[in-house]
Amino acid sequence: MIGTIAVEDFRNLESWKHARFVVCAILSYAESLSHRAESRRFASEIDRLSVSVLDNIARAYEGRSSRSSLTKAVQSIDKLEAKLERATQDGVLTTSESTRLMRELRALKESLPIP
Repeated sequence: MIGTIAVEDFRNLESWKHARFVVCAILSYAESLSHRAESRRFASEIDRLSVSVLDNIARAYEGRSSRSSLTKAVQSIDKLEAKLERATQDGVLTTSESTRLMRELRALKESLPIP
């Protein structure tokens, strides 16, 4: 339950579907980086933050600490944005890929019903 909205299954919600799409795109990118020794730590951090976004959105829609779970999801999105910006500055991520992923993250954040 978010506010007064009861949810039978969070997987049916558009915000969950969008989050899953964005996270899968980011995880795919992180997986491609994990093969390079110098990028393994970065890829691991992105992986952890991406999973945190999905986990906290699921918790929120299952009614477990809705407000704090959505806040944690947004915090993880903010951290992902910072990591992607840093990766772009360091030349690990292309500007076009960064722009695409950042646009998706911003849209995801805006779609969450922060109480």
